[in-house]
Amino acid sequence: MGGLPRRRQATAGGRARAEGLGGRWAWHPQARVFVIITVVRRLLLLLLLVALSLRLGWALSRPVGLDAALGDQFEYLSLGRNLLEHGQLKFFDGRFGEDVYAYRTPGYPVFVAMCGGNVTVVRVAQALVDTSTVLAIYLLARRFFGARAGLAAGVIVALNPFLIYFTGLILTETLFTAMLAWGMYFMVGRRPLVGLSVLALSVLVRPSAVGLVPLVAALGAMAAPIPGVTCWERVSVGVVNAAMGVLAVVIALFPWAVRNSRHPSLQSWIWTTTNGGITLYDGFHDGATGASDQSTFVQAVIAGRHPAKGPLRGEVARDGEFRQWARNWIEEHPGRSLQLALVKIGRTWSPVPLSSEYGSRLYVVTGLCYTLPLYALVFIGLWRGGGGKTLKALCLLPAIYFTAVHALSVGSLRYRVPCEPPMAVIAGAVLVRCRSARPGELTASEPGAVRGMPH
Repeated sequence: MGGLPRRRQATAGGRARAEGLGGRWAWHPQARVFVIITVVRRLLLLLLLVALSLRLGWALSRPVGLDAALGDQFEYLSLGRNLLEHGQLKFFDGRFGEDVYAYRTPGYPVFVAMCGGNVTVVRVAQALVDTSTVLAIYLLARRFFGARAGLAAGVIVALNPFLIYFTGLILTETLFTAMLAWGMYFMVGRRPLVGLSVLALSVLVRPSAVGLVPLVAALGAMAAPIPGVTCWERVSVGVVNAAMGVLAVVIALFPWAVRNSRHPSLQSWIWTTTNGGITLYDGFHDGATGASDQSTFVQAVIAGRHPAKGPLRGEVARDGEFRQWARNWIEEHPGRSLQLALVKIGRTWSPVPLSSEYGSRLYVVTGLCYTLPLYALVFIGLWRGGGGKTLKALCLLPAIYFTAVHALSVGSLRYRVPCEPPMAVIAGAVLVRCRSARPGELTASEPGAVRGMPH
């Protein structure tokens, strides 16, 4: 030992001491895995702390007053406070001069009520909820590509400026995005029933997702890395899961529909909302631009300068009339309807905000710097990345679904917000150039690769 350099002496001495303690644990592959696990966990904790700090910093820096440009916020806040103070899910619609009782589903108003109807508390809660979305996407990406891809996908979600922005708004985007991300993770994991339940309940937050649940349930089952399962077995399980998804949605919405059928002001089996008709007409009428602007035609209805020939009374009647007017307009203007649908798709996937209220240089530059690299990574992942067609379809499914839904209503950047975290799974895999794990295979950098530790 005396003839060796000091560093080699120390190494050899450490090796001898380790062997003297009863084994070569310090150089055993299992020991290296545990070291990697420790590093990954610390990086994940750091990532979550950064994500939470960004969201809390933004949410707490916002003025207590709500942005008048996003009128939906006042409706949700009023619903939550009425539910908390009076036990009634209603708000006063000043446009038609009456209370409405089924204009919004109860999921998000219940969340607002649980926060005491306090704007600041809601924003803080949403910062926590959105941070959980980062964790869900990390777990989802790790499930298929390993911990490095999970961390990369988590970073993409943590730095998403649109997610950060919406934590400061009293809108459904933050809560629904988290429920979608966790539902997808549980669906491909070992708790599919939990995932199905979360996805079904998310329809009470965003009713337009009613058709998404069975689709995610089917693709989630087919994409799950289960060893020894043939292609046809995966398809059959997917079909069964889709049927279970439909059943889960019906069960989740049934109490709401019963409440509406028995409500004296409604007396109708309304499974989602009475907001669908006016939203559809918002997207298809003579003055439609692809954006949402109900003020002009609502004023025309109230003034009697409209086929209604006077103001419509009753939200159920209004919903039906607006829906029929929109359908008639689409039948009479098929070319213009197709053009509007394309405009709405462009608005939904625009890398920058298009409304005049958010067209400042800061918003434009921020949107471009985040969105263009994300789109590029997703396209690369679709073209050359690993993961298999089913997994890619699962990650893109929310984007495809909501693109179709909002092509038939109105287009806005906010409607794609829930789609971006699943897309980050593909982008994260591209960043670390991963291939997907084979069914039952776990990468060495994952905690689940160590025997006795749950994946």
